[in-house]
Amino acid sequence: MTTAKGILKVVSVLFIIKGSILTLISLMTIFASGILKTLIGEVSAPVAAVAGGVLIGGGVIFLVASVIELVMGVLGLKKSDDPSQSGYFIVAGAIIAAFALISLIIAPHILCMIGFSLPILYIVGGYMLKEGQYSSA
Repeated sequence: MTTAKGILKVVSVLFIIKGSILTLISLMTIFASGILKTLIGEVSAPVAAVAGGVLIGGGVIFLVASVIELVMGVLGLKKSDDPSQSGYFIVAGAIIAAFALISLIIAPHILCMIGFSLPILYIVGGYMLKEGQYSSA
């Protein structure tokens, strides 16, 4: 039988891995936008300004979302041993699942499906922890 602690620890580690990788990608996007802006600026300055602004804006939004996932994973690892913290997993999972569902509706592909399944597992683990299925046996 799978325990709530096991599910929550595995999902938390997956959030940490996903958040770390996406943080690096978003930082590379922000830095690459400056290079792209310079390259396009030689052809058309207005196009370069718009393209650079869009890439920087998207990169910053992406960076904030990935840091939130990273922090959520770290907090999940710490709170997975305490049954009184089950509400954290339920609320955090519901909030992230809502955003992931919007992303899944906009762009239905495998990465969005994974992004939607991890918060659902957080919610399930939170309910299991709340119901007392947290033994390590």
